[in-house]
Amino acid sequence: MLNNLSESNGLRPGRETLQTLWDQGFKGRKLLIEHTRIVDTFLSKAFSARPDAKGKMALIALGGYGRSELFPFSDIDVMLLYEPEVEDIVPGVAEIVFYPLWDAGLEVGHGVRTVEACLIDAKKDFFFQVALLDARFIQGSNSLFLQLKQEFVQNFLKGREKDFVCDMIAHRKERHRRFGANAYLLEPNIKESRGGLRDIHSIMWTSKVLSGLENIRSIKDVRLITGEEKNLLKESWDYLLQIRNRLHYINSRKNDRLFFEYQEEISTLLGYKDSNNMLGVEHFMREVHGHLQIIATTSNLFFENVVEVLDLSVCKKENKILEPGIEIIDCHIHLTETSFIKKRPYLLMRLFAHAARTGLPVHYNTMRLVRANLDLVDEKLRSSKHMAKPFMQILQGAKRPLDVLESLLDSGLLAAYIPEFSVIKSLAQHDIYHIHTVDRHLLQTVAELRDLEKEERRIFMALKSPRILYLAALLHDIGKGRGGHHAERGGEIVQTIGKKMGLSSKECECLSFLVQNHLYLVHIAMRRDLEDETLILKCSKEIQNIEQLNMLYLLTIADSRATGPNVWNDWKSSLVHDLYLRITLFLEGSEFYDYQRNQALDWMKHQIAIRLGDKGEESLAIMPDDYILGFTPEAIERHMQLKAGLADQPSLVLSEDKKTYWSLLVMAKDRTGLLARIFGILALHNLNVLSAQIFTLIDGTAIDVLDVKSSVNRGYYEQDWETLKKNLNLALDSRLGLTHRLAEKYRPVRSGDWQKCIKRQARVILNNEASDSYTIIEVYAEDRIGLLYDITRTLADLDINISRAKIGTKVDQVVDVFYVQDKKGQKISTPDLQKEIGNALLYAVNCGTV
Repeated sequence: MLNNLSESNGLRPGRETLQTLWDQGFKGRKLLIEHTRIVDTFLSKAFSARPDAKGKMALIALGGYGRSELFPFSDIDVMLLYEPEVEDIVPGVAEIVFYPLWDAGLEVGHGVRTVEACLIDAKKDFFFQVALLDARFIQGSNSLFLQLKQEFVQNFLKGREKDFVCDMIAHRKERHRRFGANAYLLEPNIKESRGGLRDIHSIMWTSKVLSGLENIRSIKDVRLITGEEKNLLKESWDYLLQIRNRLHYINSRKNDRLFFEYQEEISTLLGYKDSNNMLGVEHFMREVHGHLQIIATTSNLFFENVVEVLDLSVCKKENKILEPGIEIIDCHIHLTETSFIKKRPYLLMRLFAHAARTGLPVHYNTMRLVRANLDLVDEKLRSSKHMAKPFMQILQGAKRPLDVLESLLDSGLLAAYIPEFSVIKSLAQHDIYHIHTVDRHLLQTVAELRDLEKEERRIFMALKSPRILYLAALLHDIGKGRGGHHAERGGEIVQTIGKKMGLSSKECECLSFLVQNHLYLVHIAMRRDLEDETLILKCSKEIQNIEQLNMLYLLTIADSRATGPNVWNDWKSSLVHDLYLRITLFLEGSEFYDYQRNQALDWMKHQIAIRLGDKGEESLAIMPDDYILGFTPEAIERHMQLKAGLADQPSLVLSEDKKTYWSLLVMAKDRTGLLARIFGILALHNLNVLSAQIFTLIDGTAIDVLDVKSSVNRGYYEQDWETLKKNLNLALDSRLGLTHRLAEKYRPVRSGDWQKCIKRQARVILNNEASDSYTIIEVYAEDRIGLLYDITRTLADLDINISRAKIGTKVDQVVDVFYVQDKKGQKISTPDLQKEIGNALLYAVNCGTV
């Protein structure tokens, strides 16, 4: 904000002073106060240049500037308040005060008003009301400023406290809806999200209206929050202030969203270091989420207290005794006999079981009692069936599962009951496809599972032990934050947890299996050829029985949906469902699976023969079984009709608009490097490949179906399909050089620096165990245009033939899988060649043409 100011106006040296103060350890509120003082000094000096304004005008700071929370690139909200009789000199005073700020390029929220105009604007705009609550006198007529405050209080606050609080609660709820309704988002808005600075401001504004409180120190005096809560709130407030300060500095503009690209830089600035199991940035974000949660919890308690004090509840339920010591009072669950906790500490869990069953929240004072008595949850209580039973009721039977589970988490009881959960409390995963911290993701998975009960009712009805599935949903990532493979670690950890909860050894084994294999179905569906019977047989042996398959399938969907909006889609869903059905048939008996497959194959051949007539027998003779089962009879008939056109040209390309993506049918005579040339042409025409089905008929005709999307947001009809077809024919006829064209097209946006390219995280894995006939090559890499061309061209250079390809993505990383053979049609078994292929692909991925 201040970098462009001239030395003469006194603000640029102030900006430099702020950086110096930061270096000296002023990182929170003290720094903002100093910034505010610098601007106050400048504005006071400017205003003083017009002595004729002093008695009839007042310079007022509003908003964050009024609260002395002036960040480096915050708007400077200033109001020039004046009496009507000096209206003629207002333009001149405004010019001398505001123009230097504008000339300096500052964002100035300015206003020129009389007291009457302020009251009119306040009536129209609730946010101007809260701005006036933060109003602070800078210079001029203090009596005019006091007049404004008095009339504002008289007209808008006195006797209208309930209206103000109702408006504040409504705006708070809408803000949470827009910016994040929980404090566990991995890229939080530290100002507007739940648990952000605005929640603290809401507390302060409401406190001022109710009791005339001027600062956080006096909140506890009216018992709206406790002294301990006040201290924690103040500490979290100061922590977020220093983060927002740094966000403004490093971005050189106003910014409140803690995006991934800023998290590492700020964590380094604040001195966070990597440990054996966690990155420094993950330590940092864990602390951020801890402070956000403190503010969110305290804010909830505060407003629940206010609603009760002002009698704003619209409860329509009758009070009711649920069991001795626990009652429904005013639509909240209350612990009415606190002495019962010492005698029956399992009541702590039963409180939340009642909340789950009724859909009502636990009262804030009861939540405080739970937190104060967590020490009662010892090893003996953790192994008690009196705790396990209500806990399972919470998991399986909650009317509003996410609400009650969040309360259980926020109260600390969940981690007290399952100590292993404390390791993942507020744990951030530094990737871009999870949107929540680990603990909140697990709660979301349980909620998604509850929704699946309606969608997959038939599968749920067949489960013998649904409680094991729900427990697996809650604990499937319990192994994170400990180093190593989290699924394997988690499988070991849940064995101990299950035993404490009284599960049988068989149930513990099932729970361990689900946690250890919760990524299994997605991994297989996205990276393996589902037409491979050997693969399906191996899967069925590993999963063992229908019960475990059903639970694993449901857990897979719930986990994926809970991860983020970009993780689960129709395409992935269809692949996983296809795999699920194939394994189901095999588990019902391999003979039954073979029978079903043969039945389907016979039916398809019959349908194809009917459609192709005299040419049916000849055409069927060149069709592999997996090709026949991979398309509809109508599609195969069309393929055979189009195939005749290859006599006159190297290839045929047909495109179809599928709305969210485009489908391409490419037919050509197979040859080494065919796939590389196809992928190269697609990259040349700004098309990203989403998935690929690759088939080769026995007569050497390649039939490939590719799902693609424009990398430059071009519409279907804007795409030059005719030129694409022409260029593909030229490339197949060796009359178009793809390598140099792609290099010319994309090299300007890449550094070409070998030292930089080798730092990218890429992996190549060769697997000879998963398939009987093929070597499977998995390539993990950052997504970029032309990546598939570089991979497939490299394989072609090594005379490696590609029979199948699975093109996938993990949002920030692609996972491309190829089923390949050497030029003799054999697996790649020579260690030297395996190593050569791996190194060549790593080079192609990291430093390829494009």
